[in-house]
Amino acid sequence: MKYPRVLRGLIAAALAAVAGMAQAQQAGARLLVGYPAGGAPDAVARVFAEHLRQVAGFPVVVENRAGATGKLAIDAVQAAPADGQTLMVMPASSLLLTPMVLKSAHYDAVRDFAPVSALAEYGFGVALGPAAQGATLAAFMAWAKGHADQANYATPGLGTPQHFLGAELARQGGTPLTHVPYRGGANAVTDVLGGQVAALITTEQLLVPYQAQGKLRAVLITSPQRNAKLPGVPTAREAGLPQLEAVDWFGLFAKAGTPADRLAQWQARADAVLASPAYRKAIADLGYALPAQPTAGLGSRLERERGQWSDRMRVSGFQATE
Repeated sequence: MKYPRVLRGLIAAALAAVAGMAQAQQAGARLLVGYPAGGAPDAVARVFAEHLRQVAGFPVVVENRAGATGKLAIDAVQAAPADGQTLMVMPASSLLLTPMVLKSAHYDAVRDFAPVSALAEYGFGVALGPAAQGATLAAFMAWAKGHADQANYATPGLGTPQHFLGAELARQGGTPLTHVPYRGGANAVTDVLGGQVAALITTEQLLVPYQAQGKLRAVLITSPQRNAKLPGVPTAREAGLPQLEAVDWFGLFAKAGTPADRLAQWQARADAVLASPAYRKAIADLGYALPAQPTAGLGSRLERERGQWSDRMRVSGFQATE
């Protein structure tokens, strides 16, 4: 059957569009992670990718671009086309803090990225090692006032959320605490367990096994509610330190400028994944909580939390590095 020239053109355009969609679907998506394989962001990204493949029906590849506090992955997403095929899984605090603490990070976390979904949430915790005295935070702070040369705390590094929470703890408690930064959390844990550093500030879920084994004494968590796996540990608000209340989250982010329909597709996929009982169990097994509103209001949440981390950094006196 012969079609009029105009109709033939429309059919050709439709076929080209379908072919383009099929090609994009076959190409799949890349999820960039700014941290090494085996770490917490990588673990969450891989659990999400595993369940996303089942929902989306196309390949999903997790790529680790480790280095510079996640900046390498952030730079790669910025350099990629805004087509919804290259996204990243990143702790929200890292996305927000990196341009504050690194002069070389030339981006605006709210303006340059589109938050798609929160994937998992977690709080932080303060724990004491064998070098510290006291079974409670108040007892530790009282001991620290008389032992300034021993009153210190380990974190995964300068400019991290743990660093600024420790500085805020010292400020609120009126007790000088020396920050001991490490390159990553593993060495920080090792030295606190070995008695080289008095206290540790890390994520809540990492404290659970050490608390259960009696190797560390958790004395505070920053989540609004108590952790079911650390039932005896008070929240910051219960301890009279509401300024230390903080919840971080692993988020799925796209490049700003990604078409609205592509973002809506990604949000629908993320909602489907987060509703899956298998995903919910996998995240709980990793020690994280599911966000109550994974895709709603994330732009406002980012803006609010940027202000909170900026305030903590400012009062800590920290100056941005190269």
